[in-house]
Amino acid sequence: MFVLSRIFFIVCSIFMVTSPASAVNVSGLLSSQAINWNGQVINVEPLKKFYKSRRGKGVWTSKTGLNKNGNSLLKILKQAGADGLVPKDYLSSFPSSQSSLKDENLALAELYLSQAFYSFSRDLFAGRTTPAVSEPDIVISRKKISLEELLKSASRKGPQKLVDQLTPKHQQYARLKKLLARTKSDAKRRQIIVNMERWRWLPSNLGKNYVLVNQAAFSVDIYNNNKKIDSRRVIVGKPYFKTPMFSHKIQYADFNPTWTVPRSIAGNEILPKLRKDPSYLAKRGYLLHTSWKADAPVMNAHSIDWQSVSSRNFPYRIVQPPGDSNALGQVKFLFPNRFNVYLHDTPSRSLFKKKARALSHGCIRVHEPLEFAATLYSLNSSLRRNKIDAIVASKKTTRVKLNKPVPVHLTYFTVWVSDNGKATFHKDIYKRDILVGKILFGKA
Repeated sequence: MFVLSRIFFIVCSIFMVTSPASAVNVSGLLSSQAINWNGQVINVEPLKKFYKSRRGKGVWTSKTGLNKNGNSLLKILKQAGADGLVPKDYLSSFPSSQSSLKDENLALAELYLSQAFYSFSRDLFAGRTTPAVSEPDIVISRKKISLEELLKSASRKGPQKLVDQLTPKHQQYARLKKLLARTKSDAKRRQIIVNMERWRWLPSNLGKNYVLVNQAAFSVDIYNNNKKIDSRRVIVGKPYFKTPMFSHKIQYADFNPTWTVPRSIAGNEILPKLRKDPSYLAKRGYLLHTSWKADAPVMNAHSIDWQSVSSRNFPYRIVQPPGDSNALGQVKFLFPNRFNVYLHDTPSRSLFKKKARALSHGCIRVHEPLEFAATLYSLNSSLRRNKIDAIVASKKTTRVKLNKPVPVHLTYFTVWVSDNGKATFHKDIYKRDILVGKILFGKA
């Protein structure tokens, strides 16, 4: 009996030495909501489900220190600057020497690295800032990433493969990353980083065919299989009437469109003219309707006391019929949105000769829009240029749907790298670089 007890004691002693120490298994730490480690809080709560599913087994640590995954992750986080991110955002509390990573510190390092990996992955994939954090006219939804699925994949594949998958695949992002590596000027580096951030906001897949408006460059391009097949100048909103940033789909175009004057323009710009001359609308061929209802009848402007009409809640609908002087020109391209913004022609075509073209009330005016229409419809429709010309010649308002809506991305990139690697730095016409820069760097 004594011999058996002695053997049992020896076996237990050996088991205690060779089994995973507390640093390998984090189960003992999962009862906490949060833990302060080296001055930084580890939020344990979001990590619990993942670690409980694997009975506390670590992803980044072994009983002797960091394992292959852990060392790989440490290297990745130290090189975060290559993507315009800041290594200390993820490693500020991680010991510079791994010799201190023993016992409970090793278990804490495990949780810390999981949190750091998630933060880095989210920032790389979706951006450090929420797209709409700085302005209400930026309505890009922030892409989501699952912490649990991320850690599961990391445990199977290793962190590098995941980072490669999460890094934006947009051609411009890769070019900006190369540009950042060779740029010495702090001001230009910041501008590049701000623009890399904006690429993270965009959908990972812009579409097989898509339209991209770059407000800062006053340009619109059509892409087919990521190849630019059409490029032309645009006019965008004045600084006071900023063109918004969002992604949508162009569904149809109206040829020979009518123009319903927005309530704000009617109240702020047309009402003062009507107060001076009630025949202002008739002289220009505009129609005045009794209300904003679709079936509201036309009325005579002379029957209204314009001095008593409110500019803030203009009650009448003003419509400009199709024609050579129509504010929307010969065509408008629609992707119905809450801003009532769209692409369209303009009778003021001389404005395209200007270098700085922030001149509209927010909509995007397109240079040579019928050629743009022919290219757009060639992507998935039988509508050709000769048919377009015939529709325009009819002088009748005609709506033509795209067989398949085409994604359109209203963007704002103040740095663009050409195919030959030449970088163009555009003026920050809306001061959006300054706003995003304050969030990323703490100051403009």
